[in-house]
Amino acid sequence: MNDVLLSVVIPVYNASEYLEECLTAVCNQTYRNLEIILVDDGSKDNSLAICKKFAMNDSRIKILTHPNKGVSATRNDGIEAATGEYIFFCDADDYPEEDLADNYVNAIERWGKKKYSFIVCGMFFDNKLNKNVKDKKNILEIAHGYVEGENYLMSRSSAAVLSWLKLFNFVTNKCYDLKLIRENNIRFDESINIGEDLKFNLDYLDHSPGYIGMINLALYHYVKRRDDSLSISYHISDLEDTKVIYRRFIDWESKQDGVNDDNILVLKGIFVNDWVSRLTAYYEEYGGRSASKLVRRKLQTELRSREFQTLLKEIRKGQKISRFRYLCLRTGNFEVFYFFRGIYQIMKG
Repeated sequence: MNDVLLSVVIPVYNASEYLEECLTAVCNQTYRNLEIILVDDGSKDNSLAICKKFAMNDSRIKILTHPNKGVSATRNDGIEAATGEYIFFCDADDYPEEDLADNYVNAIERWGKKKYSFIVCGMFFDNKLNKNVKDKKNILEIAHGYVEGENYLMSRSSAAVLSWLKLFNFVTNKCYDLKLIRENNIRFDESINIGEDLKFNLDYLDHSPGYIGMINLALYHYVKRRDDSLSISYHISDLEDTKVIYRRFIDWESKQDGVNDDNILVLKGIFVNDWVSRLTAYYEEYGGRSASKLVRRKLQTELRSREFQTLLKEIRKGQKISRFRYLCLRTGNFEVFYFFRGIYQIMKG
């Protein structure tokens, strides 16, 4: 299988502080037949110079540049330039284990194309922002009969479990069939700013009927380096985009063979959590405690909406939310919830 060419696409934007760590990890993969596509998204620091330095020492590297267009457009340019049989993505502020590509190729050889849709691996969640928060390793749990290091062909309904483990919604811990992407014109949606990874995965699965291949090893490091509330821009469409993608995800999950009520409740719990996260971003964007009456009214309208309250009651009945959090949100008073959320975060460290 050493003749299988894997393309790896890395979008780069103002990543000079950590880009070398990422590129070193990619270039040092134990599987050598890689096409490494670096797409600079109009960086204003010396990221492009770092890319060129690595390219001088590694002929597998291709560099593309364009004015700043965002991560989705940047990944799409990488897809257009890729020539491999399979493709995976890496973010410039993260890095893979050195045997990530090797494990992908071994799984491809073991299962064959027709049996699986895409291949998923476990992830490390490294917190370099707060040393008091322990790093995590997310894989299928031993308590549920899974063995670390084993490979599994999982039913498509297991997407809910993988989402709960934070392993489904990302694209950076997956290997895809590039031909299938090309033939079905699957691309990242450049019109949205949140949920684009999840949408890409659902678009892909709509055209690929196989199982979900799972490598039960943590092989990709997702690194938290800064406060998300400071590093991620707020967009007015984020809340509605979140609703659209989770409604679709729940509808998609409900149609899979072997799906059960708990699978759906898990996704509804994640939906509520992300809905509240978007409301929190909205609240902070428009002044927090100094927010206008109009903003506060919008927040109360969202929390008291029939859809939100129905979801809230369902996940409480299914024990997918704590009683305290449920009661805070049940009141429909966002400021009460936000106050106790702050206390919880302080206690958590």
